[in-house]
Order: sequence, then C-alpha cells, then structure tokens
Amino acid sequence: MFPWTLAVLCVLCAVTSASEKCTVPADQRSLVTKLQSTMESYIVPQSPPNPSILIALNLAGAQDSKTEKLLVAQIKERIIKEGTATMTSGEVALYVLALLSSCEDPKHVTAHISLVEVLKLKTEEELIHLSSHGKPYTTFYQLGLDTLALCLEGVDVNDAAVSLAKMALAKDFSMDTGAMATLALTCVHNRLVKAKQSRILAAVQEALNTLHQQILRAVETNTVNIYSLGLALQALSVTSTSYPSGEWSCSQTLTKVFNEISQGTFNNPMAAAQILPSLVGKTYLNVNRLGCFPDKITVEYTIINYLRGQHFMYTIFVTVPKGSVLLAVLQAADQANPQYFSYKTEQTSWGLMIVSINYCAANANDKTYWKFYNGTKPLDQGVESYIPANNEHIMAEFSKY
Repeated sequence: MFPWTLAVLCVLCAVTSASEKCTVPADQRSLVTKLQSTMESYIVPQSPPNPSILIALNLAGAQDSKTEKLLVAQIKERIIKEGTATMTSGEVALYVLALLSSCEDPKHVTAHISLVEVLKLKTEEELIHLSSHGKPYTTFYQLGLDTLALCLEGVDVNDAAVSLAKMALAKDFSMDTGAMATLALTCVHNRLVKAKQSRILAAVQEALNTLHQQILRAVETNTVNIYSLGLALQALSVTSTSYPSGEWSCSQTLTKVFNEISQGTFNNPMAAAQILPSLVGKTYLNVNRLGCFPDKITVEYTIINYLRGQHFMYTIFVTVPKGSVLLAVLQAADQANPQYFSYKTEQTSWGLMIVSINYCAANANDKTYWKFYNGTKPLDQGVESYIPANNEHIMAEFSKY
C-alpha cells in the first residue's frame, strides 16, 4: 500500500500563512502513485544499476519488493565486478546512500569491500584538490554528496563541512549544488548540536542561512529548473518550517509540479527519482532511518587455519536476531556460504563443542581444537551460551593446546 500518511508536504513546505497548509491534494495523489509505478516499470534485469532510483523507491515505499531487490543486486554486482577505482566520489556516495536506504551495510559489501572506506579516501582527494586549486577534484555537488553520505554513516566530516560552508558563502552555487550542500550541512549541523561542538557550528549555520535564502528566492521567483525542484524542496524542508505570509506559496509550487507530472515531464525515471522523495515528505537525510532490522544484529565472523593442511582465512558478515547465541552465527554463516563455513559439533560434558570448521577437524592426538575470540580476547563461554553484540568481530582459529 502506498504510504500516503507520509505524503504531507506541510512537513516539507510548511505554511504560507496561518490558514494555508501545503499538502498533496487528494485529487492529485493518484498522479504520484502513477509516477512511482512508471519509474519502477523501467527497472529490468538488463538495465544498469541506478542508485538514485533505489533511494527514491525506498523513501517512497517500494510498491514491488522484487524491484528493490533487483536494484540492490545490480549495484552490488557492479561494485564486485568492476571495482571502485574508476568511480567518482559522488558515485560512491550515491551507492552508499542507496545501500543504506535498503538496509544494506555499505561498510560490508563483501568481506573485502567497504564503500565507506573507499568514499573516505575519495573525499580526502576532493579536499586536497580543493585546497590546492580552489575547486574539488570533481564538483562541489559531489563533495556535498560525499559529506552527506559519510555524515549519515557517522564519519567525522567536519573538514569537508567547513570547506563546503566557506564556498557556499564565497560563491553562488547552482540550485542542485546548493540543495545538496544544504542537506549535507544540515546533517553535520545536527551532529554538532547533539555533541555540543561549537567550534565550527557558527560557520555551518551561517552557510545554511545563506543557502536557504538563495533557494527560497529562486523557488519564490519561479526561476528554478523544474528538474531541480525536488532537491530544492528537500533543502527547504530541512532548513525552515514556516515562511512569512506572502513570501512563498507552496500550493502554487505544487500546482506547477502536478501540471508537469500530468504532461509527462517526469516520466523519465531519473526525473521521477529527483521529485518523488519531496512528494512523500522525505529527504536524503531519511535514508538511514527507515526502520532497518530493529531487532537484528550484524556479526563479522572470521575462520583461520595457519596450523595444518591448506591454510585459509575467510570472513563473512551475517545478520541474526538480537540476543542470539554464537551458534546461531555459525548456522547463518553455514547457510550463506557452506563451501567455506560448514561446521560440525559434538556434545560433551562441558556442552556443545565445535569440532570441525571448513572440513578442518580437531584431533586429540595432535592436540588441536577450534578456539573462539571476541576480536583478540578469547571467549570464556561456549557457542550455546555466548551472545555476540552488534558489529562484533568473532574469530575462530584452529589452535593447539
């Protein structure tokens, strides 16, 4: 069911007067539903991965879960097959946001690929180039995307935020760039306030005020490109909740949007992806607040054998219900990749013991066994008793006693 409880644009556009509220009119809601359906229909197995569409679908509430799963698979396949070396920082940032919106962990695309680490390096390259040449390696729009994605992942992006803020005050950003910078700086601003860090707060706040006025003026004077309007509305929604009477009529803006939808202006899937989030009262700041796995945890599980036979070290990330014992982690790993993570148990007077992992079996004659660690600390409980925490790293090492 389409989540029309989310489609209240007064949250996004607020009010133009005490009596006028800005919402999607009931007789226009079918247009938004149709717009989303049209966008989803463009996604087929042969289509290239499109993170922007995945973000929009998840923010709106994907009507077809198969489409969402296909987009996630396409994104992961590209990353695994082609790598990230040729991707720009903004591309990586979009992939991070897209995976977050689908409750996927961008830090663990595979055991060896962390998009967050890749993005941190590429963002640093942008900042170095900005410091040396007065402009980022790519564009300020991409630097805004980078800052937003890393901020949502909890990475310290104060340096990037300061650079964005300074440039926002020094030059006129395009509408798309200004809107993306607004979303990024809002994320950083909220974290600074929460952490009671005031050193750069004033600069960020000043930039946000400036960008807000620029975007509001462009929307008010109807000089915003129709394809930039979606990001502009997202930016306005996070920087203010009310406007003086007569300053801007959100209802008039909506009328323009729905006229364009009726004429097929947004039938292109990318155009639809740009406008759809704002029509359901969401912004890119919402991608990591979609209720992902509230009752589950992710555990990193590594098996190591440098002792006997063919040496190996394999790592997998598994999701299990919160409160599960370690045995559930081993079971999940076995189900996900039995080629490497199969195991055998044996019941003893001390409880259930793991006697073989990846066909490497313990042997009393040569005094070998499987020893489990939490990071580098040996576990003092068995697999039926120990309860891992979220993001914990469990290691099983073939050892001698």
